[in-house]
Amino acid sequence: MGERLRDEEDAGCEQDTAKSQSRKRLRSKPMLLLAIACAILVSYASDLFAGMEGLADFQEQESSLRRMLSDEEDDVGGDGPTFVFIAGIEGTGHHFIESLLKESPNMMRMEELDSGGRRTGELLQLSKQFFDSRRTSSALFNPTESAKKNIDAETRYKTVVALLSSIRHKFNKQQVWEGKNTDGPFHVAINANACNAVSMFSFPNYEGPDRALQNFNLDLFYNACADAKVQCKHAYIYRDPYDVIKSTGKNRGFNTIAYDSIRLYTSVLQQVHSQLISFPERNLGCFGFLDAKGYHLQQDWERFGRLWGWESTKSFLATAKKINTKNGPIPMSEDMKAKLVPARLLVMMRAFEDIHNRV
Repeated sequence: MGERLRDEEDAGCEQDTAKSQSRKRLRSKPMLLLAIACAILVSYASDLFAGMEGLADFQEQESSLRRMLSDEEDDVGGDGPTFVFIAGIEGTGHHFIESLLKESPNMMRMEELDSGGRRTGELLQLSKQFFDSRRTSSALFNPTESAKKNIDAETRYKTVVALLSSIRHKFNKQQVWEGKNTDGPFHVAINANACNAVSMFSFPNYEGPDRALQNFNLDLFYNACADAKVQCKHAYIYRDPYDVIKSTGKNRGFNTIAYDSIRLYTSVLQQVHSQLISFPERNLGCFGFLDAKGYHLQQDWERFGRLWGWESTKSFLATAKKINTKNGPIPMSEDMKAKLVPARLLVMMRAFEDIHNRV
């Protein structure tokens, strides 16, 4: 009986200590976010002079930060969702992935968390910190020429941290209120996520004079995740290099010269390779749904479906079939390859294929 009483007393002390620490965290977090809010309001004030676009963005950020301050005051703890960056060069299937995620149980549940929904929610605001299509963009990875002179990367970074933290707290509160529990990690995509985001975050992202430099930075992302105390991972999507050139050049006109296409995508794939091998333990998988070989890897379809909340592979494959009614990609003929890439460029194309295979 004495041992039992001591155990109960120890448990009570531990609970009191935990409550005390929780109260301290609750008192400190609003102050931290208030400081971030002030920095953001100063940063976005400069956008006001760019017209109504700047004003709308300013009001959007102010509203979002007010919601974050409110949420932080009622932190219920928990790991929250695992944020996932989907890496891949242009033409590898970001739009197909987005269509899949739009129907996924995970993304549908995330939409419930924010009254703003897919158009003005925090996932969309998160994406705007990295890339932004506005002509006055001062986003981290694609600032305009005029914005580069005074860009405040620190404020953008702090906003990323605050948004990641806020989404985590909302998710945890929903878990408590609705009594929901996730069986394993709950994955949430930060790009190609059907939230009407401004871009797919492909490598490279957007056109313009800095096109080759407009790429996602995985180191910065994982630094922000660590500062926000959230879980983060990445996945990789791929496609045969010849199909990439056809998709981005012949079909969509991103690159009109094959030589430029080969140099560009070889270079950005080298960046992707460097980033991915730096964090091998965070890789959720490599998926080639638009690749003639990768399409037939049944285990990859099954894994992808599980990652995003489908309870059965059958229901996931039915969704995928509804989105893409074709029978699957066909290997490109040698004649078509010769038309896309002349013989004088084959040494360059070989290097493109080499880095593709290494990644």
